[in-house]
Amino acid sequence: MTAASQGEGGIDLLVQQRFFPEAKGRVFVEVGAARPDYLSMSALFRSSGWKVLLVEPNPEFCALHRAAGHEVLQYACADFEADDLSFSVVDSRGEAYRDGHVSFESFSAISVKDSYRRLRPDLEIRQIPVQVRRLDTLLRSHAPDVEKIDILSVDVEGWELEVLKGLSMDRYRPTVIILENFLDDPGYSQYLARAGYVLWRRSSPNDVYVRAEELSPAFRFVLRTFTGAMTVARRIRAAVLRTTRAARKRRP
Repeated sequence: MTAASQGEGGIDLLVQQRFFPEAKGRVFVEVGAARPDYLSMSALFRSSGWKVLLVEPNPEFCALHRAAGHEVLQYACADFEADDLSFSVVDSRGEAYRDGHVSFESFSAISVKDSYRRLRPDLEIRQIPVQVRRLDTLLRSHAPDVEKIDILSVDVEGWELEVLKGLSMDRYRPTVIILENFLDDPGYSQYLARAGYVLWRRSSPNDVYVRAEELSPAFRFVLRTFTGAMTVARRIRAAVLRTTRAARKRRP
């Protein structure tokens, strides 16, 4: 029986229907797996017979996955490696979100970045020790049989680019990359464009990127044109926000 879509905005189902309608036995890597039963980007694909590799630093979430019979690697991911690094766990105390309630999913990260902290200066944070590894290291050590990633999903509260920088893109060649881009940072699309990816869809808070060689030349042209227009719109919006903030500061 196929699981229902759990991805925000049904983005998991959209990706499956567009790129993998009949595929089974593919590979899904999910960094920042959180819970197995709520907002899980990989659940739909696991139910279709995919190999799913989960990476999650929170021991409570890992325990839930193991209780469900899932293999999960209890690590944080970045572009560096460290043992017993302090990890910030943010308790949202069951705050309502998309037909459910979040516990430690929102804002928990290796450290809460300033851009996130400004959104919620009253965060309730506790520290736990975690092991940090590059994704390359985890794949070599725990999944040596994986030669290619079909879908890579990364949701790590502002540390998405650091995770990508810890992966050899040319070696694993993810077909689709789903990134949480909560603050709509244009740096995400710029980095992935240099790696050979185009933005296929934006479904807040996630961006979906596709390896350009998987798309027809005509479709790549349309996507790049649209992405260029979106980039200009983002820059204009950012400039307006900067001007507005500066004007407020000058007020007596």
